[in-house]
Amino acid sequence: MTSRSLCFKLMREDLKRRVWTIALSVLGLVFTLLVPVALKSSAYLAALKEGINSYEKAANIRRLVNMLGINGAVIAVLLVLAVVWAVSGFHYLHISRQVDFYHSIPVKRHVLFLSSYFNGLLVPAAIYLVIQAGSAALILRTGIGASVIGTLPWKMFLLNTLYYAMIYTTAIIAVMMTGNLIISLLGTLVFLAWGPAVTALIVGYRSMWFHTICETTKESMMWMRIISNSSLFANYMSALEYFQEGELTALRIIGAVIVTILLTVLAGFLYRIRPSEAAGRAMAFSRTQTPIKLLIALPVAVVFGIFFYQLRSTLAWGIFGSICGSFLTCCLMEIIYHFDFRKLLFNWIQMAACGAVSVLLLLAGIYDWYGFDSYLPKATDVKSASVNMGYTEDWVTYGQPRLQEDYQGRTTYSWNYVGQREYQYENMELSDIYSVMELAKRGVDADRNYRKNKRESWQIGLYDNSEMSIFVVHFRLNNGREVRRLYRIPLDMEGMRDLMTVIHDSKEYKKGTYPILLQSAADTSSVYFQQYNQVEKLELDSEERARLLAIYQKELEELTMETRKKEVPAATIQFRTLSLDQAVEVNRAAAGNVYEGLENRCFYPIYPSFTRTLAALQEAGVHVSELNGDVLSEINIQYYAVLEDETERAISAYEEQPVSYVEKEDIDALAPALLFRDYMDMNAYYEADCADNVYVTVVFAGPRTNQYQDRTRTMVNCRVDLNLLSQEEVRRFGFLRYEDLESESND
Repeated sequence: MTSRSLCFKLMREDLKRRVWTIALSVLGLVFTLLVPVALKSSAYLAALKEGINSYEKAANIRRLVNMLGINGAVIAVLLVLAVVWAVSGFHYLHISRQVDFYHSIPVKRHVLFLSSYFNGLLVPAAIYLVIQAGSAALILRTGIGASVIGTLPWKMFLLNTLYYAMIYTTAIIAVMMTGNLIISLLGTLVFLAWGPAVTALIVGYRSMWFHTICETTKESMMWMRIISNSSLFANYMSALEYFQEGELTALRIIGAVIVTILLTVLAGFLYRIRPSEAAGRAMAFSRTQTPIKLLIALPVAVVFGIFFYQLRSTLAWGIFGSICGSFLTCCLMEIIYHFDFRKLLFNWIQMAACGAVSVLLLLAGIYDWYGFDSYLPKATDVKSASVNMGYTEDWVTYGQPRLQEDYQGRTTYSWNYVGQREYQYENMELSDIYSVMELAKRGVDADRNYRKNKRESWQIGLYDNSEMSIFVVHFRLNNGREVRRLYRIPLDMEGMRDLMTVIHDSKEYKKGTYPILLQSAADTSSVYFQQYNQVEKLELDSEERARLLAIYQKELEELTMETRKKEVPAATIQFRTLSLDQAVEVNRAAAGNVYEGLENRCFYPIYPSFTRTLAALQEAGVHVSELNGDVLSEINIQYYAVLEDETERAISAYEEQPVSYVEKEDIDALAPALLFRDYMDMNAYYEADCADNVYVTVVFAGPRTNQYQDRTRTMVNCRVDLNLLSQEEVRRFGFLRYEDLESESND
């Protein structure tokens, strides 16, 4: 009882010397919370008198209530107050005379510590609680019901107070470990920022030197979780994000409480063992100097090395940067430790060790001493594999509809996307390990050549500016381990195109790339046919849908690289699943055609060589038309101007009036060379020689309609394949390639 009474008396005496801190806390929270709420409340009442619609009223209420929730200004003030209260409560530890005075008082040290600690914790919390309650009262005074506000103000108060206590205790620990005010503030900054900064450096180091690294979405999220838990400040920001999304769990709060208690115990322990003579020194405990210096100097040296290496991509500059960063950081910290400029080289051995480690880390990255990029598993250890060929199939839609509630409270569907690589990881199992291993070997060779060329000349382009393609190889090993690598390989490398053909033509590759091949007839509710932006639903029963689906799946499986080099899709087809059909109907009922985007998902190409599919469509009453004078009424060609300045040769396509070809003779000559742009985008392997100085649109003859619009002139964007025209026709219509544009511009 005596100790408790004494503690309360000491708390009262402590507050007398910290009146300015109390005033700062009141002013900070009043002007960032109470005053803004009062202004917004007044504006809301004035708007109600003038008359506002229901949407504006709901928006104003939402803004008012949100001020009691995650308020950036309030959070910033609380962070500043946490440091201010910590420093003001224990600043006497930095002044020798005051330390002698406080420690001469016949009071146990832990009582002295608790009196200042509780003041800095309870007083700001009480001020914040009163102002939060006052702000809530002002909002309730406007007529907004308590049910609308709910428990948000009190949950936010508890969350902010908890993390205030955590940051406050951390700042106290920084004060305990130092003997100078400025060093204390720097120490607090290091405690709060070092973890995220170093974690971000590790991520950047990996992406800088591990050229073939390929992380999944789950792995990227793992690094985000590591960053969010690498410091108390980052954890605070993460907790706020979870709170906003309604996903803040009790376990996370309990963890924060436990961490705060442990930090408090650590702060009390440091206070008890802190030597009185530490006042005025940079560091209160000499044993902490070396670890802290190395933990700061080494990351800085690595950053300097990467920065200077990126400037010129030469080894010499990278080494210079590493040594320079180590030298400057170690010298600066020695000066801070001793408050003497002459002591900058006091611990030159530590400086040399730090520089050597940073140089070794640089060399390890440049020369791949880790063996990460050159690693290849043994073929006998590989159970199965998957391959992603860059952007060649980026037209495929992955994912499924997802139920959601929009901003007006209506239940609608959006599309829940899945990445192509993630889909292939899960669904592709190539058994031809030899071809995949050969592809990976070429990727390793390409990376080795790149590293060598980049070291020899910093001006050299990526892989000698060869035509590149990105490949992601995923190995599943017999022991359960998974290995993923991303390779950038020149397509002119020996055997590359043959390997791509072998992998592409395998049924396993297609099944792991096209979700349609895994779709069952039972899950197919309707079929839609599309050609040149015109969509129609096929009237088929369940058996006919199943037969058409099976025919299309078979021909898509048999599609070869050679066929894709020679053909562009003639049309597209969509086999809608039950979930997609349901999503489309729900969206239509909720908001008309506002959410019509789902209707365009999951269309697949029909190539001219898909004879069985085309025959089945013809039986269903669908006619696949060809572009010719019978179906086209007009071809509009907008020619690009050629300027003297090469950098501006491709000007706006609309600078001049287009040339319209309406004669059947001209249309019949041009039509065979026209390629629908959307269909070209579905085939990255088509070997075309397109005209680069024109923008072409075609107009269909007669009225045409689709389910999204009713227009008598349906215009379609096309490209012109010069391989399908004679040289005389190329000259007649004025088509040019980029090399021709450059030649004409130079002339």
